[in-house]
Amino acid sequence: MKWLTPFSMIILLISVSYSQTMESITFPYLGKVQPRHAKEIQSSNWSVGAETMDRDYTIYEHWKEYLGPLGIKKARLQAGWNKIEKQKGVYHFDWLDHIVYDIADQGVEPWMCLCYGNDLYANAGGTLLNATLPTAPEALDAWEKWVRQVVVRYKDVIDEWEVWNEPSNNEANTPEMYATLLIHTAETVKSIQSDAKILAMSLGHVRVWNTWFLEFTDQVLNILSQQNKLHLVDQVTYHPYSYNPDTSYVVAEDLRRVIGKYASHITLRQGENGAPSQRSTVRALPDYDWSELKQAKWALRRLLGDLGRDIESSYFAIMDMKYPEEMNRKGLLYARNDKTVDHAKLAYAAVQHLISIFDHTLDRIENYSFQTDIETSLSVFGYENQYSGLQVITIWQDGMRPVESVETVDIDFTIFHGRFEQPVYVDLRTGEVYEIPKKNWSRKGSVYTFKDIPVYDSPVLIADKSLVFLQD
Repeated sequence: MKWLTPFSMIILLISVSYSQTMESITFPYLGKVQPRHAKEIQSSNWSVGAETMDRDYTIYEHWKEYLGPLGIKKARLQAGWNKIEKQKGVYHFDWLDHIVYDIADQGVEPWMCLCYGNDLYANAGGTLLNATLPTAPEALDAWEKWVRQVVVRYKDVIDEWEVWNEPSNNEANTPEMYATLLIHTAETVKSIQSDAKILAMSLGHVRVWNTWFLEFTDQVLNILSQQNKLHLVDQVTYHPYSYNPDTSYVVAEDLRRVIGKYASHITLRQGENGAPSQRSTVRALPDYDWSELKQAKWALRRLLGDLGRDIESSYFAIMDMKYPEEMNRKGLLYARNDKTVDHAKLAYAAVQHLISIFDHTLDRIENYSFQTDIETSLSVFGYENQYSGLQVITIWQDGMRPVESVETVDIDFTIFHGRFEQPVYVDLRTGEVYEIPKKNWSRKGSVYTFKDIPVYDSPVLIADKSLVFLQD
């Protein structure tokens, strides 16, 4: 498809360009993927993180022009009780009003994490990361009143509400304490907005060697089950930071099994995950020589790995955040010290390319059947267009954390139930699209053979050309 809309013209001004291409590709070059504005896309699997504005680590006015052109359809916010209620019973929403309504005007649906405490009240919970929960009766009463104010104000724009951020990270927060807050908050939300979706747990420290997040989830759900409150929860959210994004799915399946013990209607959402674009010493994934190239690969692998396992997914975050101790460089946008945007990183463009292609019109094909000529560990998922039945295949080497090289290996693929009319090769990282020459593919019925397809540790596609939006 080749077309350009006014929104697309805006996107062209924001898209980044760079020279790290794969010189080994000898296929005929067709052009680049055309990014699409959020208003051009009905829905997709992904959110982007717009957190920490409640603590002023990032400023919406500085990066808002990049949100709609990214194409992503949801954004995670944190409400910030401490920033809204600075005098008991007096609520200041001006700063949040502008953010919530402008995000919605850009065609992006905000979802809200109701989290962090308030210094006005005793035992009202911590106001920063790894915070304690509110426990005192006066504090819980004030929390309920604040939640009510937030939901009443934004119920026409927001219908997904997450209860607290990473409560299990602080050992002072027992499952009983969190279950009490969860029930209290969910019932308050639903008394105002009956069809609201409630997101629970927001689990941090999700690691193969750590079982506490599983025990915490099990105990909370058990309490809800005993009180006949499981119907209040729609999703469990988790934050699976790992240097190799493809190693986290063992714990995701463990978490699904725990949830499945209690309810079939509760699904899983990856609610916060990202990689830095340079080495850092604090926060998730420190002490590794990250780069913009490695970050872009990591982002694509996380988002497509989640899509291939039917996990709704959020990338953290759209903008670098200036924490008190140092800059958190997980953003798609590079922040200066004054919190303004210096440039869009390679990952920003990579996510644009991903979002442009993988919208609501593509359905995952379960148990996609293929064969390769090598034993390299690969992630391969197949998708088909709801209307034409034509397909897209995602492929990447998943055995190691992203590296700085863009060197590829040529692989032969046999697809046993394929459907392509004009197959093309797409490198999602660069957005470059190539024709797959006739000498490199053949078909016998529904069996397709592709020869010498360049593959590396960043996702590439074999796609029918009709499913790729190309720049003019």
